[in-house]
Amino acid sequence: MINLSDERLCWLAVRDELDRRSRSSGKVFLVRLLTRSPRGGPTVSGDVISDQMREYAFAVDDLAAELNPAERQVLRATGQVPAWFLPSVEQRVKEAHRSR
Repeated sequence: MINLSDERLCWLAVRDELDRRSRSSGKVFLVRLLTRSPRGGPTVSGDVISDQMREYAFAVDDLAAELNPAERQVLRATGQVPAWFLPSVEQRVKEAHRSR
């Protein structure tokens, strides 16, 4: 079994919902990743993700650190974040927008 970080588990738990919320934004940027081709040579692949999803990802990472031990245990057992998590992600992103 792959041992995923709490941050990654949180992201997987909320990604689809946050993706639905971000689609109205329309702003995107290209993420280029250096990968290996099947023949072993380097290739560049690109994924287009919205600016909003990038902001959500940072907020999720930050808030994952605030999970208490019981919440972490539930996350690992069920793949679910606590009820406060998604509203806190939204709030964190709004605060980041205001501070710009």
